[in-house]
Amino acid sequence: MRDKKTKMSEREILGKNIRGFRQLKGLRQKELSKAVGLSMDTISKIELGKQENIGLKYLISICRELDIAIEQLFLEDPKSLRIELVISDKNFEGLKEICKKLFKE
Repeated sequence: MRDKKTKMSEREILGKNIRGFRQLKGLRQKELSKAVGLSMDTISKIELGKQENIGLKYLISICRELDIAIEQLFLEDPKSLRIELVISDKNFEGLKEICKKLFKE
């Protein structure tokens, strides 16, 4: 058992986040494995932080399936990810129209 002062490894953080987002989405390991083209055993090892050399294409597939940004996989607290909206002159008018539709007065 890990004491509270011991920092989690990157693989453990990755695994914990994948498990958390998978469960949040209501998917079983079997469903995620089928969707991303990995075995259920590999998904299990990833979630336990025991799988080495996970290919980028699989991480991207996992993120797409879980509807998350890849950065969220590597944060100790993925809820801390700050998302910024960049508004330029080019997209400002479109954003105004979207807001009008969303917040009809």
